[in-house]
Amino acid sequence: MIIATSSVNIDENTKLAEDASEENEEAIAKLKTTIDGVVTVSTQAPFNDGREHSDGDQWYIESDGVYTAMYDYKNGGWSEKQWDQDSLNVKTLSALTADLGQVNAGTINGVTIIGGSISQDNITGGNHYQLWADYNGFHYRTTVVSSGHHQDIKMNDSGLVISNNFPSPITGRTPAPTVISGSDVITDQVTATGIVTGTISSTSDSTTNLYASSRVHSGNFTLSGGSVFGTLNGDVYFEYGSGDSGNSGASLHAASFNKMSQLSIKRNIQDVSGDYALAQIAGTDIKRFEYTDTDNSQQTNIGPIIDDKNVVGSRQYSVSHDLLTSKADGVSVDNEIGLLMAAVKELTKRNSELTIRVAKLEREVQQ
Repeated sequence: MIIATSSVNIDENTKLAEDASEENEEAIAKLKTTIDGVVTVSTQAPFNDGREHSDGDQWYIESDGVYTAMYDYKNGGWSEKQWDQDSLNVKTLSALTADLGQVNAGTINGVTIIGGSISQDNITGGNHYQLWADYNGFHYRTTVVSSGHHQDIKMNDSGLVISNNFPSPITGRTPAPTVISGSDVITDQVTATGIVTGTISSTSDSTTNLYASSRVHSGNFTLSGGSVFGTLNGDVYFEYGSGDSGNSGASLHAASFNKMSQLSIKRNIQDVSGDYALAQIAGTDIKRFEYTDTDNSQQTNIGPIIDDKNVVGSRQYSVSHDLLTSKADGVSVDNEIGLLMAAVKELTKRNSELTIRVAKLEREVQQ
């Protein structure tokens, strides 16, 4: 006798059985290899493959010919296993994820290294060389061990940053870092013993410009704001040709030339008599001449000549010592003007005296 406690739909249960069979066949199709139900190789993690597994069974996951994981069956379930490092003996490790302490290696070829910092240092020949990378950028530092002075080169979002703590020989202070970013160079000071260039140009317009926030220094010559000066002896030469050419001076054109003359910057002040000024001018030969390295199109030159070819006693031309520069290679225009002013004053004085005498004589004659 059969007692039914509920109605049974035979068609529905048949369909459920068919669906379960199709799912089971699809799962079985995912298995690539099965050896007596002990070792299973699949493309995915363990799932219900419709087989009964026993303790000790193994399940491998394979992807593109590479085993990526291993599972053991125990106590009715699968658990993922890992290889102990002591048991590894391979030529190539691929897709390796590990927590490593100290790694000693020869060459590491990789795509991405993510970490706090990478560093290396060495002391050679009295210098300490350091190389490291961290979240501030890639750094290279050279330190002079004896003085502690160092130079840093760093690459970060700002560009290539070059800095050092060497005091500037010009200002005595530590210069601001130099930043090279794209086509821009931002620097506190430009120092060079010689710069050879065809053109210094700006891409923003058609002008040719050299920009510096502080100063431009080359050899003994410095440009700073509105000042031009020599850093050693104060002498600045404007010559034809390249630097230190030794050629004759170039012509200077300006609206005016102003000489500093404040009492606060002068010392050892002495009088210059009119008689002395007249004697110095009278003892100086004034000639008309041309410079040897210029053509006849240049303007006519009139003035003193310093005889640097003959020795004292046989010189062709005389020039007052007061008119010579400290190196005796030029004539001081300031001293020329000063002597001329003193001479004019003396002549004015003498002329006044003569005028008075003439007037007195004329009155005497008229009487």
